[in-house]
Amino acid sequence: MNRAILPAVIFALMLLSGGEAPVFAQKSGATEVVGGRGGSVFSDSEPQTGARVLEVRIRSGDRLDSVQMVIALRDGSSAANPRHGGSGGSLVTFRLDSGEYIIGLSGHYGDQIDSMRIHTNKRTSPLYGGRGGDRDYRVDVPSGNQAVGFAGRAGDNVDAIGLIFAPLQQAQGNQTALAGGRGGSEFSADEIAAGARVIEVRVFAGDRIDAIQAVYSLSDGRIVEGARRGGRGGRGEKFRLDSDEYIVGLSGRCGDQIDSLRIHTNKRTSQVFGGSGGSRDFQIDVPSGSQAVGFVGRSGRHLDAIGLTHGSVSTPSGQPGRLRRIRG
Repeated sequence: MNRAILPAVIFALMLLSGGEAPVFAQKSGATEVVGGRGGSVFSDSEPQTGARVLEVRIRSGDRLDSVQMVIALRDGSSAANPRHGGSGGSLVTFRLDSGEYIIGLSGHYGDQIDSMRIHTNKRTSPLYGGRGGDRDYRVDVPSGNQAVGFAGRAGDNVDAIGLIFAPLQQAQGNQTALAGGRGGSEFSADEIAAGARVIEVRVFAGDRIDAIQAVYSLSDGRIVEGARRGGRGGRGEKFRLDSDEYIVGLSGRCGDQIDSLRIHTNKRTSQVFGGSGGSRDFQIDVPSGSQAVGFVGRSGRHLDAIGLTHGSVSTPSGQPGRLRRIRG
Protein backbone atom coordinates (compact mmCIF):
# COMPACT_ATOMS: atom_id res chain seq x y z
CA MET A 1 0.00 0.00 0.00
CA ASN A 2 1.13 3.52 -0.72
CA ARG A 3 2.64 5.00 2.46
CA ALA A 4 0.77 8.28 2.02
CA ILE A 5 -2.69 6.68 2.21
CA LEU A 6 -1.94 4.22 5.00
CA PRO A 7 -3.01 6.57 7.87
CA ALA A 8 -6.25 7.35 6.05
CA VAL A 9 -7.04 3.65 5.72
CA ILE A 10 -6.42 3.10 9.44
CA PHE A 11 -8.62 6.09 10.29
CA ALA A 12 -11.41 4.74 8.06
CA LEU A 13 -11.19 1.35 9.73
CA MET A 14 -11.50 2.94 13.15
CA LEU A 15 -14.52 4.96 12.09
CA LEU A 16 -16.19 1.84 10.77
CA SER A 17 -15.50 0.01 14.01
CA GLY A 18 -16.54 2.87 16.30
CA GLY A 19 -12.99 3.28 17.56
CA GLU A 20 -12.75 -0.38 18.56
CA ALA A 21 -10.82 -3.16 16.87
CA PRO A 22 -12.05 -4.04 13.35
CA VAL A 23 -13.11 -7.63 12.91
CA PHE A 24 -10.30 -8.36 10.47
CA ALA A 25 -6.65 -7.55 9.95
CA GLN A 26 -5.63 -6.05 6.62
CA LYS A 27 -3.13 -7.69 4.31
CA SER A 28 -1.99 -4.33 2.95
CA GLY A 29 0.41 -3.25 5.66
CA ALA A 30 -1.65 -2.40 8.77
CA THR A 31 -3.10 -4.66 11.45
CA GLU A 32 -6.32 -3.99 13.31
CA VAL A 33 -6.19 -1.08 15.74
CA VAL A 34 -7.44 -1.65 19.29
CA GLY A 35 -8.32 0.86 22.02
CA GLY A 36 -10.43 3.95 22.56
CA ARG A 37 -11.57 6.92 20.48
CA GLY A 38 -9.49 9.69 22.03
CA GLY A 39 -6.34 11.35 20.73
CA SER A 40 -5.24 11.88 17.13
CA VAL A 41 -4.59 9.26 14.47
CA PHE A 42 -0.93 8.36 13.83
CA SER A 43 0.94 5.93 11.60
CA ASP A 44 4.64 5.29 11.09
CA SER A 45 5.95 5.06 7.55
CA GLU A 46 7.51 1.85 6.28
CA PRO A 47 11.32 2.13 6.50
CA GLN A 48 13.67 1.72 3.56
CA THR A 49 14.42 -1.76 2.25
CA GLY A 50 16.88 -3.65 4.42
CA ALA A 51 15.96 -1.78 7.62
CA ARG A 52 14.78 -3.50 10.79
CA VAL A 53 13.49 -2.56 14.24
CA LEU A 54 16.43 -2.07 16.59
CA GLU A 55 14.54 -1.17 19.79
CA VAL A 56 11.21 0.00 21.17
CA ARG A 57 11.08 2.86 23.70
CA ILE A 58 8.12 2.71 26.06
CA ARG A 59 6.95 5.25 28.64
CA SER A 60 4.44 3.88 31.12
CA GLY A 61 3.05 4.11 34.64
CA ASP A 62 -0.55 3.22 35.42
CA ARG A 63 -1.13 3.09 31.67
CA LEU A 64 0.84 3.25 28.39
CA ASP A 65 2.06 6.83 28.03
CA SER A 66 4.01 6.60 24.75
CA VAL A 67 5.65 4.23 22.27
CA GLN A 68 8.45 4.78 19.78
CA MET A 69 10.43 2.50 17.46
CA VAL A 70 14.10 2.97 16.57
CA ILE A 71 15.07 1.55 13.19
CA ALA A 72 18.48 0.15 12.19
CA LEU A 73 19.32 1.08 8.59
CA ARG A 74 21.37 -0.93 6.12
CA ASP A 75 24.36 1.43 6.36
CA GLY A 76 24.73 0.73 10.09
CA SER A 77 23.12 3.98 11.25
CA SER A 78 19.83 4.24 13.15
CA ALA A 79 16.78 6.51 12.97
CA ALA A 80 14.05 7.08 15.56
CA ASN A 81 10.42 7.15 14.45
CA PRO A 82 8.20 9.82 16.04
CA ARG A 83 7.15 9.27 19.65
CA HIS A 84 3.43 8.60 19.93
CA GLY A 85 1.84 9.77 23.20
CA GLY A 86 2.89 11.99 26.08
CA SER A 87 5.99 12.45 28.21
CA GLY A 88 4.65 10.94 31.44
CA GLY A 89 5.59 7.65 33.03
CA SER A 90 8.99 5.97 33.28
CA LEU A 91 11.08 5.21 30.20
CA VAL A 92 12.23 1.67 29.43
CA THR A 93 13.85 0.29 26.27
CA PHE A 94 13.15 -3.12 24.74
CA ARG A 95 16.11 -4.03 22.49
CA LEU A 96 15.94 -6.68 19.77
CA ASP A 97 18.72 -9.07 18.80
CA SER A 98 20.06 -9.12 15.23
CA GLY A 99 17.88 -12.03 14.14
CA GLU A 100 14.82 -10.92 16.08
CA TYR A 101 11.69 -9.16 14.82
CA ILE A 102 8.31 -8.15 16.24
CA ILE A 103 5.27 -10.27 15.38
CA GLY A 104 2.60 -8.95 17.75
CA LEU A 105 1.35 -7.02 20.80
CA SER A 106 -0.95 -7.92 23.66
CA GLY A 107 -2.29 -6.40 26.88
CA HIS A 108 -5.38 -4.73 28.37
CA TYR A 109 -7.36 -1.67 27.31
CA GLY A 110 -10.48 0.36 27.98
CA ASP A 111 -10.76 3.97 26.85
CA GLN A 112 -6.95 3.91 26.50
CA ILE A 113 -4.20 1.32 26.28
CA ASP A 114 -3.55 0.32 29.88
CA SER A 115 -0.76 -2.20 29.26
CA MET A 116 1.30 -3.77 26.49
CA ARG A 117 3.56 -6.76 25.90
CA ILE A 118 5.76 -7.08 22.77
CA HIS A 119 5.92 -10.50 21.09
CA THR A 120 8.87 -11.38 18.84
CA ASN A 121 9.89 -14.48 16.91
CA LYS A 122 12.09 -15.37 19.92
CA ARG A 123 10.41 -14.15 23.14
CA THR A 124 7.79 -12.03 24.93
CA SER A 125 8.66 -8.77 26.71
CA PRO A 126 7.65 -7.87 30.28
CA LEU A 127 4.27 -6.20 30.75
CA TYR A 128 4.53 -2.42 30.39
CA GLY A 129 1.84 -0.26 32.04
CA GLY A 130 -0.72 -0.80 34.80
CA ARG A 131 -3.37 -3.32 35.78
CA GLY A 132 -6.40 -1.44 34.49
CA GLY A 133 -8.47 -2.05 31.40
CA ASP A 134 -11.60 -4.16 31.11
CA ARG A 135 -10.69 -5.94 27.85
CA ASP A 136 -7.80 -8.08 26.66
CA TYR A 137 -6.28 -7.56 23.23
CA ARG A 138 -3.86 -9.36 20.96
CA VAL A 139 -2.60 -7.85 17.68
CA ASP A 140 -0.58 -10.11 15.33
CA VAL A 141 1.04 -9.43 11.98
CA PRO A 142 0.29 -12.03 9.28
CA SER A 143 2.60 -15.04 9.05
CA GLY A 144 5.79 -14.28 7.10
CA ASN A 145 5.72 -10.60 8.07
CA GLN A 146 7.40 -8.41 10.69
CA ALA A 147 6.27 -5.21 12.38
CA VAL A 148 8.06 -2.10 11.11
CA GLY A 149 6.07 0.63 12.87
CA PHE A 150 3.15 1.59 15.10
CA ALA A 151 -0.31 2.87 14.15
CA GLY A 152 -3.18 4.06 16.32
CA ARG A 153 -4.40 7.11 18.23
CA ALA A 154 -2.56 9.14 20.89
CA GLY A 155 -2.67 12.34 22.92
CA ASP A 156 -1.24 12.56 26.43
CA ASN A 157 -1.32 8.75 26.43
CA VAL A 158 -1.65 5.98 23.86
CA ASP A 159 -5.38 5.71 23.21
CA ALA A 160 -5.33 2.96 20.58
CA ILE A 161 -2.59 0.85 19.02
CA GLY A 162 -1.83 -1.39 16.07
CA LEU A 163 1.16 -2.32 13.91
CA ILE A 164 2.48 -1.46 10.46
CA PHE A 165 4.03 -4.57 8.89
CA ALA A 166 5.98 -5.66 5.83
CA PRO A 167 6.99 -9.09 4.47
CA LEU A 168 10.26 -10.35 5.92
CA GLN A 169 11.85 -10.58 2.48
CA GLN A 170 10.63 -7.10 1.50
CA ALA A 171 11.79 -5.54 4.74
CA GLN A 172 15.18 -7.22 4.71
CA GLY A 173 15.75 -7.49 0.94
CA ASN A 174 18.43 -10.07 0.14
CA GLN A 175 20.64 -8.70 2.88
CA THR A 176 20.49 -9.14 6.63
CA ALA A 177 20.86 -6.32 9.12
CA LEU A 178 24.40 -5.35 10.13
CA ALA A 179 25.97 -6.02 13.51
CA GLY A 180 28.78 -3.82 14.84
CA GLY A 181 29.75 -0.16 14.79
CA ARG A 182 29.59 2.78 12.39
CA GLY A 183 33.30 3.21 11.68
CA GLY A 184 35.16 2.33 8.50
CA SER A 185 33.77 2.40 4.98
CA GLU A 186 30.78 0.48 3.71
CA PHE A 187 31.46 -2.58 1.54
CA SER A 188 29.09 -4.74 -0.45
CA ALA A 189 29.20 -8.40 -1.39
CA ASP A 190 31.66 -9.63 -4.01
CA GLU A 191 30.35 -9.57 -7.56
CA ILE A 192 30.27 -13.22 -8.58
CA ALA A 193 28.45 -15.19 -11.26
CA ALA A 194 25.09 -16.81 -10.56
CA GLY A 195 25.39 -20.33 -9.24
CA ALA A 196 28.55 -19.65 -7.23
CA ARG A 197 28.73 -20.85 -3.65
CA VAL A 198 30.99 -20.15 -0.68
CA ILE A 199 33.44 -23.02 -0.15
CA GLU A 200 35.82 -21.37 2.33
CA VAL A 201 35.93 -18.41 4.72
CA ARG A 202 39.25 -16.88 5.73
CA VAL A 203 39.20 -15.01 9.02
CA PHE A 204 42.09 -12.79 10.15
CA ALA A 205 41.93 -12.11 13.88
CA GLY A 206 43.76 -11.34 17.11
CA ASP A 207 42.01 -9.53 19.95
CA ARG A 208 39.28 -8.67 17.44
CA ILE A 209 38.36 -9.51 13.85
CA ASP A 210 40.84 -7.77 11.57
CA ALA A 211 39.47 -8.98 8.23
CA ILE A 212 37.29 -11.56 6.51
CA GLN A 213 37.39 -13.05 3.02
CA ALA A 214 35.19 -15.52 1.11
CA VAL A 215 36.35 -18.06 -1.47
CA TYR A 216 33.80 -19.24 -4.04
CA SER A 217 33.32 -22.18 -6.37
CA LEU A 218 31.73 -21.30 -9.72
CA SER A 219 29.36 -23.55 -11.67
CA ASP A 220 32.12 -24.30 -14.21
CA GLY A 221 34.45 -25.54 -11.46
CA ARG A 222 36.69 -22.47 -11.20
CA ILE A 223 37.65 -21.21 -7.74
CA VAL A 224 37.33 -17.47 -7.10
CA GLU A 225 38.95 -15.61 -4.21
CA GLY A 226 36.85 -12.69 -2.98
CA ALA A 227 38.12 -9.35 -1.71
CA ARG A 228 39.63 -9.18 1.77
CA ARG A 229 37.40 -6.92 3.90
CA GLY A 230 39.30 -5.17 6.68
CA GLY A 231 42.95 -4.51 7.52
CA ARG A 232 46.19 -6.40 7.08
CA GLY A 233 46.61 -7.51 10.69
CA GLY A 234 45.60 -10.66 12.52
CA ARG A 235 46.45 -14.31 12.18
CA GLY A 236 44.72 -16.03 9.26
CA GLU A 237 42.54 -19.11 9.78
CA LYS A 238 40.45 -21.03 7.25
CA PHE A 239 36.97 -22.47 7.68
CA ARG A 240 36.28 -24.90 4.81
CA LEU A 241 32.79 -26.06 3.88
CA ASP A 242 31.84 -29.52 2.65
CA SER A 243 30.29 -29.92 -0.80
CA ASP A 244 26.78 -30.14 0.68
CA GLU A 245 27.34 -27.44 3.31
CA TYR A 246 26.31 -23.77 3.27
CA ILE A 247 26.34 -20.82 5.66
CA VAL A 248 23.09 -19.92 7.44
CA GLY A 249 24.26 -17.36 10.00
CA LEU A 250 26.89 -15.63 12.10
CA SER A 251 27.17 -14.90 15.82
CA GLY A 252 29.66 -13.33 18.19
CA ARG A 253 30.30 -10.19 20.19
CA CYS A 254 30.67 -6.62 19.05
CA GLY A 255 30.94 -3.03 20.21
CA ASP A 256 32.33 -0.37 17.91
CA GLN A 257 33.91 -3.24 15.95
CA ILE A 258 33.45 -6.98 15.53
CA ASP A 259 35.34 -8.54 18.45
CA SER A 260 34.56 -12.21 17.84
CA LEU A 261 32.80 -14.33 15.27
CA ARG A 262 31.32 -17.79 14.80
CA ILE A 263 30.10 -19.16 11.46
CA HIS A 264 26.91 -21.25 11.47
CA THR A 265 26.17 -23.69 8.63
CA ASN A 266 23.38 -26.18 7.92
CA LYS A 267 25.61 -28.84 9.53
CA ARG A 268 27.69 -27.26 12.32
CA THR A 269 29.11 -24.18 14.07
CA SER A 270 32.71 -23.03 13.70
CA GLN A 271 35.16 -22.28 16.47
CA VAL A 272 35.28 -18.74 17.88
CA PHE A 273 37.46 -16.39 15.85
CA GLY A 274 38.77 -13.26 17.60
CA GLY A 275 39.03 -12.12 21.21
CA SER A 276 36.88 -11.89 24.32
CA GLY A 277 35.92 -8.21 24.09
CA GLY A 278 32.71 -6.57 22.95
CA SER A 279 29.82 -5.04 24.86
CA ARG A 280 26.98 -7.04 23.31
CA ASP A 281 26.17 -10.34 21.63
CA PHE A 282 24.90 -10.55 18.07
CA GLN A 283 23.20 -13.23 16.00
CA ILE A 284 22.63 -12.91 12.25
CA ASP A 285 20.47 -15.49 10.45
CA VAL A 286 19.44 -15.74 6.80
CA PRO A 287 15.77 -16.59 6.12
CA SER A 288 14.69 -20.22 6.23
CA GLY A 289 15.44 -22.01 2.95
CA SER A 290 18.25 -19.57 2.10
CA GLN A 291 22.03 -19.66 2.19
CA ALA A 292 24.57 -16.89 2.63
CA VAL A 293 26.20 -15.90 -0.66
CA GLY A 294 28.46 -13.08 0.52
CA PHE A 295 29.51 -10.65 3.24
CA VAL A 296 28.47 -6.99 3.59
CA GLY A 297 29.39 -4.45 6.24
CA ARG A 298 31.88 -1.74 7.15
CA SER A 299 35.64 -1.96 7.49
CA GLY A 300 38.86 0.02 7.80
CA ARG A 301 41.87 -1.25 9.72
CA HIS A 302 39.52 -3.80 11.29
CA LEU A 303 36.10 -5.27 10.59
CA ASP A 304 33.72 -2.64 11.97
CA ALA A 305 30.36 -4.19 11.05
CA ILE A 306 29.17 -7.32 9.26
CA GLY A 307 26.07 -8.79 7.65
CA LEU A 308 25.19 -11.39 5.02
CA THR A 309 23.64 -11.41 1.58
CA HIS A 310 21.57 -14.47 0.84
CA GLY A 311 19.87 -16.43 -1.91
CA SER A 312 18.03 -19.72 -2.35
CA VAL A 313 19.87 -22.93 -1.56
CA SER A 314 21.54 -24.21 -4.73
CA THR A 315 23.13 -27.51 -5.65
CA PRO A 316 26.91 -27.91 -5.28
CA SER A 317 29.03 -26.63 -8.14
CA GLY A 318 31.55 -28.67 -10.10
CA GLN A 319 34.99 -29.93 -9.18
CA PRO A 320 37.55 -27.39 -7.93
CA GLY A 321 39.64 -25.74 -10.57
CA ARG A 322 42.03 -22.84 -10.93
CA LEU A 323 42.06 -20.03 -8.38
CA ARG A 324 41.56 -16.44 -9.45
CA ARG A 325 40.96 -13.29 -7.42
CA ILE A 326 38.26 -10.64 -7.28
CA ARG A 327 39.54 -7.11 -6.78
CA GLY A 328 37.91 -5.32 -3.83
